[in-house]
Amino acid sequence: MNRLLRGLLTTALAVPMMLLPSGLSAAPPGLSTDKTVYEEGEDIFVTAFGEGKDWVGIYARGETPGSPASIYWYYVAGDAEPGEPVNIRKTRSNNRPEYASLPGGAYTVFLLLNDGYTVSESVDIIVLPPKENRIAAAADSVYEGDALSVRVFGSGGEWVGLFRKGEDPITADPLASFVLTPEKSGTNVTLKPDSGSLSAGEYTACLFDDECRSGSPVTSVDITVREAKIPNAPAGLSCRLESASEGFAGGTVRLEPAGEGAEAEDFLLFWGKDGEPLPGYTRLAKAHASTSSVEFTLPQYLTVPEGAEEILACGENRFGRSPYVSVSLPEGTRPYTAGEILLRFQVTSDWHVTDDPNHDHNRHLGMMLDDIAAVCPDSAAIVAVGDIADHGWESEYRRVEEIVGSRKNVPPIHYVIGNHDVSMNKGYKKQIEIFGAFSGNESAYYDLWIGGYHFIFLAFETEGAPQSIPKKELTWLEEKLAEDADPKKPIFVFCHESIVNTVAGSTPEEGWWGISNGDKVAQIFSRYPQTVFFNGHSHWELCSYNEMFAGDGKRTFSAFNTSAVGYLWTGYNVVPGEYLYGSEGLFVEVSENALTVRGRNFVTGEWTASAQYAVPGAWENITVSAPAESVPETDGKEAEPTDKPAPETDSLPDEGTKGCASALGTGSALVFPAVCAAAVLTRRRKE
Repeated sequence: MNRLLRGLLTTALAVPMMLLPSGLSAAPPGLSTDKTVYEEGEDIFVTAFGEGKDWVGIYARGETPGSPASIYWYYVAGDAEPGEPVNIRKTRSNNRPEYASLPGGAYTVFLLLNDGYTVSESVDIIVLPPKENRIAAAADSVYEGDALSVRVFGSGGEWVGLFRKGEDPITADPLASFVLTPEKSGTNVTLKPDSGSLSAGEYTACLFDDECRSGSPVTSVDITVREAKIPNAPAGLSCRLESASEGFAGGTVRLEPAGEGAEAEDFLLFWGKDGEPLPGYTRLAKAHASTSSVEFTLPQYLTVPEGAEEILACGENRFGRSPYVSVSLPEGTRPYTAGEILLRFQVTSDWHVTDDPNHDHNRHLGMMLDDIAAVCPDSAAIVAVGDIADHGWESEYRRVEEIVGSRKNVPPIHYVIGNHDVSMNKGYKKQIEIFGAFSGNESAYYDLWIGGYHFIFLAFETEGAPQSIPKKELTWLEEKLAEDADPKKPIFVFCHESIVNTVAGSTPEEGWWGISNGDKVAQIFSRYPQTVFFNGHSHWELCSYNEMFAGDGKRTFSAFNTSAVGYLWTGYNVVPGEYLYGSEGLFVEVSENALTVRGRNFVTGEWTASAQYAVPGAWENITVSAPAESVPETDGKEAEPTDKPAPETDSLPDEGTKGCASALGTGSALVFPAVCAAAVLTRRRKE
């Protein structure tokens, strides 16, 4: 029975005596909610009509289905009966921690067709927070001349006024005001003063139940207006580096903020020489500005670059940077040297190439290839760790071939399959065929020997993420790790998705891990602690906390976040992350004394100062053979049955083991040491 007939029959049965024009029954709405305004914690009942794989998802207002994942969702005709009221709070979860309880806010419920993102209908709803939280500033502080906006929750008719802090909101004349309408509830509304702008100072926005301002305000929020000029320089800077004489930058840097003048929004650190930032390197660290001292923790195996003589710091806001203050590096500091280099290669991920030749993602791929050719002409390989094509379309892979083919001196490229390569188009089986034809891989997972070192490439066998690595592949993985294994030589393993609580983006709060049986994978890796694991998927920028994972006491392998070529993701302001323009990747060098992993910014052509790592080990008598590649394994694989994740391809986790941030100072009894490289290189604002 098609949807229209089902709807007509349902209505006819429910209201048999209704008189309708032309003798027809009226189809019920495809989507409705029992109310449009709810109290926080109240159940939200959704009634939907659909068939097949039509589904309902709830999103924060303004979000587009498909990016990001829905908060809760269900199949209309699978998880319920069409026309049955369903409590959306008790349906399938995509584990978005910040929305798990459906806190006060504006939301949209969508009816989407056939397991995809085509919107059939939508309904906007409001969830009212407790009264004390019914007004919030869009920003705690703004600059002179900026628009000042507040977000107010109510059913309509509430009054909001702006006053100088300390004024009586009942008797004083407001500087600006508005009456809330239902459609503006939960959205940002600008308070425009009659004078046109506000001078620097402190202000309060008050919420009343009505325009009469009878009684006390329901609640209020304070907002600061800042001076519109660059900040003063920090008052002081000091550092303590524990192993600077060995070329390592691990330690602490303490910054004392300026006590007066325009406020900084952020504090920045740089490697410096002669009072200026060291050329060729990005900033070393960034932190939200504070009125009290800020301490930066640099990871144990971060390296001191050639030419660095000092650390610089400055304050920054939208109007510019303050003058620098500096502190000299400890006496005896030397740049890190790894010895003779035996093998060089690059690890990149998430190219997301599109059909549009002028798209940023496509341009970034060209920048990456040009940069590698210029900086590392003797590279043995580029590993692309998944999400090569934005939609997995054959036309997008042809674009990749055009971009790569138009460049000279491109080393061999080895591809790992990602969720966008298999989940966005024609189904897993067909997408595997398309990807295989493009990459030349006869199997989704395979291994190679390059320059005498083992490279192992992992993959899921169903679409979506998170997913499990199948049992047969895990058996194959352990066999491959054991193959000619030498504890003095690293084994390189690549997978698009990460293991929870390892590198940046993989914590449950951040939510961008993807291997659901990662504990089993970690157990296997830990039996070969020389394993170095690279993952993409999260796009997390290289200057993030936990760029490198090197063990936590139970898991004894190393892992690195590869960032992304197409675009970046940052958790600087929002823990689950937000879009950031940019393009990054890793340069890996095996040398006689260490394994070095260096972050690179392909847009600016600079080394990422906060992602320059060296992992020492027992590397004596390491030899390197001429680059050679074995034929990938092509034996058949069996997939484990798994529960289907949410329709979104990037669904999120909600639990896991403790991660690297809590593992500082773990032992290093292994030949390939397990030490944590966690660092407060980018401080997140607490939500």
